[in-house]
Amino acid sequence: MVLVFEKLYNEKLNPDLIMKGNKLYEMKVKKRPNSNPNIIFRDSFNLMPMALAALVPTFGLEVEDKPFFPHLSNRPENYGKNIFPTKEDYLADGMMPAKRKEFDLWYEDNKTTPFYLDEALASYCTNDVEILMCALIAFRNEFFETTKRQSHNGIDALRECMTIASACMKHFRTNHLPKEHLAIVPERGYENAENQSLLALKFLQWYSEKNNVEIQTAHWKGEKVVGKYKLDGWIEEQQLGIEVNGCAWHGCPKKGCYPGDNMLLPSGLTAGHKRQKDKERIFFWTY
Repeated sequence: MVLVFEKLYNEKLNPDLIMKGNKLYEMKVKKRPNSNPNIIFRDSFNLMPMALAALVPTFGLEVEDKPFFPHLSNRPENYGKNIFPTKEDYLADGMMPAKRKEFDLWYEDNKTTPFYLDEALASYCTNDVEILMCALIAFRNEFFETTKRQSHNGIDALRECMTIASACMKHFRTNHLPKEHLAIVPERGYENAENQSLLALKFLQWYSEKNNVEIQTAHWKGEKVVGKYKLDGWIEEQQLGIEVNGCAWHGCPKKGCYPGDNMLLPSGLTAGHKRQKDKERIFFWTY
């Protein structure tokens, strides 16, 4: 995807991107008059997260297996020549044991056969495309078959989904989630981990940079434990603890937030109960 984006950029095209960090999920090139239609690029690895060679046995594809290729021999000085690649050129030491055993047998049978890189490159790339094309068709058909019901013909994972996770969620919502129901995700998520306020982390980062001090946080060394309590931030040099009590998680009593003691917080506690627990925690630290 990055190589495609570079080419589009050099052609002065500005595709719409869907990203998370540096990971590209989709590139959409808008239609241009007398030039190109709407084009969408997606990363097939997000739907089928496995090596290209593994797709053949996984889907039982009737295509030629991915051949061994001497990647380290793919250099301009070898173009137009017959060469005799070494095992190192095939990156043999990085192969899994079963693959290495298969390679060693193949190499012994073929090491004296001249290797013409120009022809091999074209054949190798064509084989890659054929494997991926057949795998995508097989994946699409299997997902149709798995998700079809009497009321519809199934879900088109390639058209409607960008990742295998989104495809599974689409299947769940379409075929298993009862009508007029919502999936309620726990406020703290499903992981067995401490909830950490983004507001607190941003404040502590700002405080650290402004005052040129190192602050121990959940994202650096983990939260400092004092007694049975954890601190949002801890400055070792100053023996100073910092707590950032946001409105939603700590029951801010101001008007417009949580003025009533019986108001329920996202944590499941009442505002009054949480405020009392905070008082006890702060009292423990300060006396």
